[in-house]
Amino acid sequence: MSRALADLTAFRETRRSYLGGTDLAAITGVSTWAGPVSVYLDKTDPEQAEDKDSLLMRRGLALERFIMDEFMRARPGLVCWHPKPIVRTDWGFPAGASIDFFVADARKPRTPVAVLEAKTAFRNGWSVWDEDSADLPDSYYVQQQWYLAVTALSLSYGAADVGDDKLRIVPVEADARIQQRLIEAGREFWQEHVAKRIPPAPLGLEADYGALQRVWTETIPDPPVQLEPEEAEAVLSDFLAHKFEEAEHKKAAELAKQTLCALMGEHEKATVGNWLLSWKRSTTNSIDTKRLRAERPDIVAKYTRTSESRTFAAPKETT
Repeated sequence: MSRALADLTAFRETRRSYLGGTDLAAITGVSTWAGPVSVYLDKTDPEQAEDKDSLLMRRGLALERFIMDEFMRARPGLVCWHPKPIVRTDWGFPAGASIDFFVADARKPRTPVAVLEAKTAFRNGWSVWDEDSADLPDSYYVQQQWYLAVTALSLSYGAADVGDDKLRIVPVEADARIQQRLIEAGREFWQEHVAKRIPPAPLGLEADYGALQRVWTETIPDPPVQLEPEEAEAVLSDFLAHKFEEAEHKKAAELAKQTLCALMGEHEKATVGNWLLSWKRSTTNSIDTKRLRAERPDIVAKYTRTSESRTFAAPKETT
């Protein structure tokens, strides 16, 4: 194991012992990567936690120091350094901040005056990192407010490399009201769920659905469990109503699409005001799996990969 990988593994182990900025973004429902259930798993059952080692994460870690250097180039007179994680317990639960960098005046280089969070946002990053309007993704805003609360500093910088020729730098000032709400959310989550080993309610995020499957890896096929009618019937009613609306919306959208195709006729492109429509011819090559199974079952067996997941099927009425 390389030293960098060993350091990252040790950091993850330490990181599970407290609630950090990305955790609060997930708990409050503004993260695009995680939700309350996945945070719960990360803190209580690391074996079932999601493996977060990805190319995106490795790229982000590799580019942090590059972004730090570019930040100091854009802000002469400021210096940065990477601190160890900070953990405090005076809020009734372990609250931590794994900060990318502290920012200080070059004349007092070891006295932090701000936080710097270095981000890579190559996919449509320009549209959500706007210096002029001080706009950045909600998840990063929550993360930085959390770091400011933990450190008691008043200023944070979000610096993003969005893939063009300019580093986007958005300052975030401490907001005591938002910080208090985050502290309360963190305290409730830790005391009511992590400490008691009770999974939190999902928020409807994709990450939560994946985490729910990891919470209950062992299943009981039969008999069906009788859910409490008072709670489950209301939830089921909502589910069926939304599924019906979804089906109706899909049907209406499909009808509109087909009508536009009929209007376009043999043309692959069309314009409607400022909108460009496209209905292009394409060729797809695929393997005849039915024939392959019949004629070469040995090859099918050799290259078949088994994976398990749980799928929530459409409810059926019982007599």
